[in-house]
Amino acid sequence: MSDSLTPRVSILIPNFNNGAQSSREGAVNLILDLLQSLERTLATETTPFEVLAYDDGSDDDSLDTLRQWAKKTWPNGQPFLQLTEDEHCGILAITANKLSRMAKGDILVRLDGDVVCLTPNWVAKLVAYMDQGIDRLGVIGPKQLKPTMKIHAFGDFILHPNGYTHIANNLPRDAVKRALEVDHVMGCFYCCKKEVFEDIGGYDEDFLRGQTIDFGLRARKAGWRAFAVPDIEFIHNHVKREDRNTRADTNEGLKYTMDVFESKWGFSRLAPDMTKIAADYAGSPLLWNKLYFGDQAYKPRAVPVDQIDFNQTEWASYAADEAYQKKINVRMVATIDVIKQAKVVPQPLVILGIGEGLVSHLFASQGGHVVAYDDRQGHIAFANKCVSNQKYPGKRPEFKLISDDGTIDMPDASVDQILIDRLLERYPNPTVILKEAARILKPGGFMVVISDRKPLSTNEDPSDPATFVKLMTTERHFLWLELVNLVKAAGNGDLDLAIDIFKDDLSRDMVLIVRRSEK
Repeated sequence: MSDSLTPRVSILIPNFNNGAQSSREGAVNLILDLLQSLERTLATETTPFEVLAYDDGSDDDSLDTLRQWAKKTWPNGQPFLQLTEDEHCGILAITANKLSRMAKGDILVRLDGDVVCLTPNWVAKLVAYMDQGIDRLGVIGPKQLKPTMKIHAFGDFILHPNGYTHIANNLPRDAVKRALEVDHVMGCFYCCKKEVFEDIGGYDEDFLRGQTIDFGLRARKAGWRAFAVPDIEFIHNHVKREDRNTRADTNEGLKYTMDVFESKWGFSRLAPDMTKIAADYAGSPLLWNKLYFGDQAYKPRAVPVDQIDFNQTEWASYAADEAYQKKINVRMVATIDVIKQAKVVPQPLVILGIGEGLVSHLFASQGGHVVAYDDRQGHIAFANKCVSNQKYPGKRPEFKLISDDGTIDMPDASVDQILIDRLLERYPNPTVILKEAARILKPGGFMVVISDRKPLSTNEDPSDPATFVKLMTTERHFLWLELVNLVKAAGNGDLDLAIDIFKDDLSRDMVLIVRRSEK
């Protein structure tokens, strides 16, 4: 490494119990793995840097490891790291602020104690990105890999219809080729200019965890830009660590943090109301993503009824394609099973997302009373046309339009069962649909949520501009955890996941069975 006394980069390591004694079965010394990875990747680094570690009252072997490494030196004789020891406070934001203020570099790199750096001379690569002269570039995030070496996240979107979204999740390591502008980058390897830290006043110490998400959004709101970059890589080994004896690692601590975030920003981190965000932050740099905000924001194309080709609809597929019949029948069976378990015949069964009316027709053909809603007037007209000459043992299915603001014209707590059928992944603001569903569902009522599972394409590069636009608009889809988090968060504690039928079967649709609490 360089023998310069003035570092460009300050590597900041907050530590609390990242030793072998805190890993699962004592199998991995997490902090040692991090330090060894720094030694491997930066031994020949020519860009000046410093390493600062701050121990927050650890009571495992990680503190001894840091003490030992504080005695080591780099090849030029510079101390390997400078260690500060303190009593436990349990709030990472406080530790991160102390480290950032101690830093001498103009670029801050915060590393969690359970990451492993992979890229040789990554400090020089980071500095080269920061020095490109991109207007208001303030934050950079490397590519985060899972221990399996697949991508965990190539940056994140927070202001996204799906909620908190990890880009490129589960794609092959080399899937992304270009830098990509994002809302936020992962906090476990967080790189920002010290100017950004000083401009926005550091980390908000009210947060027990997730403080970097708040920091990143405040940076965005102040006009700073964030990019994920493909050629700096690391592994995050948090899955190898046991939960620690600190409030931040408890369910109560997580809920507290989520509540602090929503109170501060006015929206849920996991279920953002995109319409409300657009109104609350109109004119703010926070709404930089023109695919979702502003006059050019994407809106699904409304197809007039006379442009819907019957031969390309689900009616034709169901008649001619045995595999498609099976797929539809699975949706039917899942919903019917819920009706049987509830021991209440829904009057009516409410369907949100009608397709072209086939599923509503099939339920009505079995004697069910169906009221179905959709946001597309042309599809409603087509569905009415298809069922107009059908014979039913009971009522003909009714098709209604979801209002422009997403509301559904039914009273509170008036419905026993709801089926949401492939609506959320194409609706611009799925949170409002889920909130409406929770509103009209009776306490103890059930909801079946079905979403198409998009097959993973190993050739898909989310950083390619054309692919990126498709994935954000016409081909938007949910990952399993995104869908679960969105449903639960939008329900505001009223919706409990009862079962996920096909969680681990990647060949099947995602089918969630959700129950409204009795309270």
